[in-house]
Amino acid sequence: MTPQPISLLSKTDVLSVLSPATQAKLSEIEIHQTLSSTNDRLWQRFEQGLDMPAVCISEQQTAGRGRRGDQWQSPPSGNLYLSLFWPFPANMVHNGLSVAIGVALINSLKSQGINGLKIKWPNDILYEKQKLAGILVESRFRNRQYTVVGIGLNYKLPTATQNKIDQPTTSLQQFCTELPCRSMLAGHIIQNMIETIELFQARGLESFLPLWPHYDALDNANILLINDTQTLAAKACGINEQGELRYQHNGELHTLTSGLTRIRFAS
Repeated sequence: MTPQPISLLSKTDVLSVLSPATQAKLSEIEIHQTLSSTNDRLWQRFEQGLDMPAVCISEQQTAGRGRRGDQWQSPPSGNLYLSLFWPFPANMVHNGLSVAIGVALINSLKSQGINGLKIKWPNDILYEKQKLAGILVESRFRNRQYTVVGIGLNYKLPTATQNKIDQPTTSLQQFCTELPCRSMLAGHIIQNMIETIELFQARGLESFLPLWPHYDALDNANILLINDTQTLAAKACGINEQGELRYQHNGELHTLTSGLTRIRFAS
C-alpha cells in the first residue's frame, strides 16, 4: 500500500463537523504542535480556573501516558491525540465510562468506513487483536466531578515506535485503503463523545450494556490477567452493570475493576 501524506490538523475542519449545539457547549478547542500530553493541558486549564467543557488536540505528545501510567508512544507522525474536559455532577458515578467512550470511538470510525473494530476491556480499541487506539479517563473531585477523557489513535506508526510497544499494534494506514481526514475525524469523535457522555450522564451504562457483545474483543476468550505479583489464566465472560470485567477462574466467576491489571490474549 502506498503511504499517503497526512495534512496538519485544522480547527476549521474540526468545527465544520460539529453541530451548532455541540459547538455551543465547548468553551474552547485548542490545537497544538506539541505538548507533554493533551490530558495534562486540560488539567492545567482547570487549575487556572477554567472548568467548562473543552477539547485539546496535539500533533505530538512528549509525555503521553496510558491507563497504568505507562508511556503512550506519541511520535509526530500524523497520529491523533485528543482529550475532552467535562464537568459531571458531584454525585455522578461513572464506572464504565471508558466502555461507553469506546463504543463512541468505534462508531465514529465506522462512520468513516472503518469496520472490524472491537473493544478490549476496559480501554483499548483493536483491529484483528492489534491495538489501534487507547482511552484514558481521569477524574478530580471538588464541588463537582471533573473528568478528562483522552484518546490516542494510531494513523501511522513508524516501525521504530511499534518496536517500543509491548503488545501487537496497528495503525489506520496499515489496513485502510483510504485514510479519513484527521481533522474531520476528530470532529466526528468529539461530536460522538459529547453525545455519549450526555447519555451516560443521564442513564449510566444502561444504554450501552445491550451493545457490549457486539463490541467485545474478549468475548469468551482465554486471557491472561497480569499484575506485579502473578499471571492468572482465565476466561473472559463479558461485563456487569458496573462495567467491570467478569472472568472465570478455576470454575468460579470473578469481577475485575480497571485497576492495574494487564490483560493479554492467552493465544
